[in-house]
Amino acid sequence: MSGPTEPDPTSGDRQRLAQSFDASAAAYELGRPEYPEEALTFWDDHGAFERDNVILDLAAGTGKLTRLLPVICELHAVEPLEQMRAEFARAVPDVEVLDGTAEHIPFPDDHFDAVLVGQAFHWFDHQVALDEIARVLKPSGGLGLIWNEDDIDAASWLSDVVDEKRATASSTLIGDHPVMEMLDGHAGFGDVETFECRWAFDTTIEGVLADVLSRSYVSALPPAERLGVLTRSREAIERHLGVGVETIAYPYRTTAFWASLSPTDSA
Repeated sequence: MSGPTEPDPTSGDRQRLAQSFDASAAAYELGRPEYPEEALTFWDDHGAFERDNVILDLAAGTGKLTRLLPVICELHAVEPLEQMRAEFARAVPDVEVLDGTAEHIPFPDDHFDAVLVGQAFHWFDHQVALDEIARVLKPSGGLGLIWNEDDIDAASWLSDVVDEKRATASSTLIGDHPVMEMLDGHAGFGDVETFECRWAFDTTIEGVLADVLSRSYVSALPPAERLGVLTRSREAIERHLGVGVETIAYPYRTTAFWASLSPTDSA
């Protein structure tokens, strides 16, 4: 199964890397893509978006996922970083975003029909977070996880950019990710289903560079090293696509997961 394109940090590095997103919140909003409609349809097919369902976007970042969710639902968001919440408030003013974490969700038991996590589950203390998510889900509720990954097989220029990003992180997770194992190993959740699609996000060279900067293993670098990564990434794009390129079709491979609460847990 596909996994995240962030590093797999040691416990000592995890907090430092996670906190780096706060300083790069504007770059995250500018550069990161939203999510393909097909992935949301996959969740919808599992009952996530029935009218009046109560939905939580957990670790919502700048609201890239929240803004796509149907307004027929009651939408909530939780995000631990202050600058990310500020970007969220500007981008999604109609949804309140609360300070909180996956390990301490500021809502009562049995509150949500669905908890959704975009591009963030790999940062959680997985077992503690799954316990907490199961707590706030209604007995008929479910958990949706989603990741966008660079589809390096789809564009030669992207391979060069991704190689530059990978050079800054020795343990970047590309390819297999133990999401299925984590969910299958938790008594609170039943069978896990998956969905995958390939698509392209229309962006600019500035957007691509902002995406690079928003990656934790780049944003946490010293300024000179960070500038070097961005410079070499720009050179790689211009070498392939030409100087002054205006629109870039950035290829992604998206993987989504859905897990309902197990009958035993909800009984």
